Parts: sequence; C-alpha cells; structure tokens
Amino acid sequence: MHIEAGGNLLVMRRYTNHSRLNAVSGSILTGLALLVSVGTSAGQAEAAADTVTCATVSSAPAGGGSIKLAGTTCFHSYGDYFTVKDERADGYHIEVWWEADTGPMGECRNIAGAGKTTKCDYDLKEGSYIWFNAMVVDNATTIMGGATKHAVA
Repeated sequence: MHIEAGGNLLVMRRYTNHSRLNAVSGSILTGLALLVSVGTSAGQAEAAADTVTCATVSSAPAGGGSIKLAGTTCFHSYGDYFTVKDERADGYHIEVWWEADTGPMGECRNIAGAGKTTKCDYDLKEGSYIWFNAMVVDNATTIMGGATKHAVA
C-alpha cells in the first residue's frame, strides 16, 4: 500500500507486485515492535530493582542558631553506590560512613560545597546488608551524626 499526499487529498494505492515484500516488511516491523517492547519491559524491571535508602543529618551553624537539615546520603542498591548531598552552606561538609556485613567498610565525603552532590561507587557482594550514617564534619571533627539506616546491596 502506498499513500500519496496531493493537496488536501490523500490517495492510497495498492501495489500488488509488492504484496509479498509488504508482508515480509510487516512481519519484520511486528518483530521489531515486539523486541522493543520486550527490551523496554526488561529495562523497566531493572530500574524497578533499584532500591534507594536515604539518611539525613541536621546541625546548627557554627556560632549557634537553629538546627536545620545539613545533608542527605542515599544508598542505591542497583550499582552499589552512595550519593552524598550537602544541603546547607554552614562551613561543614557531609560524609556517609558505612559498613557491610560481608566485611568492607568505608566513607564517602562531599567536600564540593552546599547544594552539590558527590557519588561514590562500590562493588559490594549482592545481598550484603549495609549499615550507614550521615555525618556532619568540620575538617576531621564530627559535629553531628544522623540515625543509622539499613539497606541491602
């Protein structure tokens, strides 16, 4: 079938000598549509497998003042990484301190400044149980720690 636009009129013509080619093309296009559909479903299943667990920490600015959100740290199970965001221009930086039940432990620092996010990638054993805390730090001195959060790699 062929469609031509002529002015405001659409003309449809069927070419009988190409009907076999059209049938094959239709099968190929149907197969491609199915493949894209399956690929999209698999991608959505992968994305759905990502569990993000976040912890926050609050602090008062140096010299006093009211306590406010200072930072947010999140563990992303798909990819085994932490994001650490400094939520406040208070002169401190944010860190996440973590430990896995399989042995590894570490910390990820965000010294990029307020409003910035740092990402730290790790290769953790699948199914590892992770404990982590968001911390407010001034140079090497811990100012405040948040509640301990748990996640599974």
